[in-house]
Amino acid sequence: MAGWASLMDKLNEQVLATFGREVTYTPQGGAPFTVTGILEEGRRTEETTPGVYTAIFFRASALPAPPQRGDQVRIASTTYKVVDVDADAEGGVRLVLHKL
Repeated sequence: MAGWASLMDKLNEQVLATFGREVTYTPQGGAPFTVTGILEEGRRTEETTPGVYTAIFFRASALPAPPQRGDQVRIASTTYKVVDVDADAEGGVRLVLHKL
């Protein structure tokens, strides 16, 4: 399986290089930094308010620490709060975001 994980990591790297955009990630209690992610707007319907959540995909290795609920992501002029974290076994992490 080590071969599969390596192939998936390379695939994630290429997809991010092709479709990714730079965003500013701010962990709770930490300094903001720039990271490349793939934005998935309108990914999941919100249950408590009208609208949809946004999601963003990163390589887990691009983040200095595991992401947590409450971290913030700034995309262009919009700031989002991380409300859910979904990591996969191949080194990717998808964050569900709520617009602040």
